[in-house]
Amino acid sequence: MECMQRRDPPPEDGQASVDDSTAESGQRLLDAPAQRWLESVPGTVYVTGPNWWLGDLHFLSESIVELGQRPADDYRDQPALWLRQMATADRQQALDTLQRAETEGESRLRLVYTLERDGDVPCRIEDQITLTRDEQGGVLTLTGVLGVMPQEEAAPEQTCQAMLRHCGDLIIALDEELDCLGVLGNAVDTLGMQPDQLRARSLFSLMAPEDGARVQRTLLEQAGEARPVLLEVRLEHRDGSYRWFEIHFSPYADITSLAAMPGWVAVARNITERRHQSLNWDAYTATDELTSALNQSAFMGLLRHALAFGESSARLSMIVFDVDCLDDINRSWGRDGGDLVLTCIGELCRATLRERFSFGRLEDDTFAILLSGKSLQETARVAERLRERFAATRVEFHGHWLTFSVSLGVAERRVEETAEGFLARAGEGVREAKRHGRDRVHQAP
Repeated sequence: MECMQRRDPPPEDGQASVDDSTAESGQRLLDAPAQRWLESVPGTVYVTGPNWWLGDLHFLSESIVELGQRPADDYRDQPALWLRQMATADRQQALDTLQRAETEGESRLRLVYTLERDGDVPCRIEDQITLTRDEQGGVLTLTGVLGVMPQEEAAPEQTCQAMLRHCGDLIIALDEELDCLGVLGNAVDTLGMQPDQLRARSLFSLMAPEDGARVQRTLLEQAGEARPVLLEVRLEHRDGSYRWFEIHFSPYADITSLAAMPGWVAVARNITERRHQSLNWDAYTATDELTSALNQSAFMGLLRHALAFGESSARLSMIVFDVDCLDDINRSWGRDGGDLVLTCIGELCRATLRERFSFGRLEDDTFAILLSGKSLQETARVAERLRERFAATRVEFHGHWLTFSVSLGVAERRVEETAEGFLARAGEGVREAKRHGRDRVHQAP
């Protein structure tokens, strides 16, 4: 029998130097029925030539993707990938054990090694190998059945990692400057980064700029009292987008053996989906059901924001209007008739106004429209266009035609004017329009 040469681990940055035709010819050693039978065997089965995973792979079950987290075709094209995924110490020991078994004429052996997978918890593999020999004792093929080691044999830290990966949380050890000292959990799915890429990086560098100052201020306030802090923070994903996290910071005087300085243990939970659902619900509850206008609270918030953060020289104008005699419509046609008129109000505003505007419902029959870039006179012309459209509209209700009109007041923002003062002046224009006969536009003083 030809002596078997000592095998060294495959180079980390290249494929094993084996002719590509070897694997292809090996595939032809097993006919289709044999391959189908091997595919049906429980576990993950592979068949190689004497060189094991160094290049002559004859058959491989598709289920290897569950162990190596790579498709079977990757291993068929580059069999040495499996060896390169083994922990370095286990790889050399496995090769030595296999060489000794082949040399000493053994027909069966069991290998146990750790498989390292990108962005995932390392997996402890049990590899049951059967060696087929020729009449002279030379090795023809190796048939292996791969499986995960029973849970009780897994290391405690592997079990902890698996639990963290399942729940999706991250546990991060931080020094007092919020530099990451250690990371547990599925950082790849959470932030698109390997744990090693997070270590020695500041958590502040991942935060949205406006969140970083708030977090720093809060932690400084709480550090002296050694109290935990719960904050909602945006962290940057590797793809450049921000994800929302609920982070529980717990002070710890000695986080790890790496740091004797005060610091924090942070438990970060991805709440992006929950946050989006909350924002959608806020938008829904801020909108009036009949007219699709912002409710009073939401409109006033928008108005205050526009006055506080807009340029002082930018023009803002407002139209406030009441539906004339809505109570009479409700008495004559019932609340359904009045609601139908209110529904038409929202539709007509959107159909008539060509300008960009914000639309709010302040009271049962009172509405406001906020415009930007318009003078008082231009706003008055927009209001007149609305008035004419409302007055010309007839609403069909159970075979009857309902008509209605509106009284409108217009105002342009004054320097240093509050949101309440601005709105009150436009409202005074409505009252003047009503005093002068309704169904008209009046400019505020």
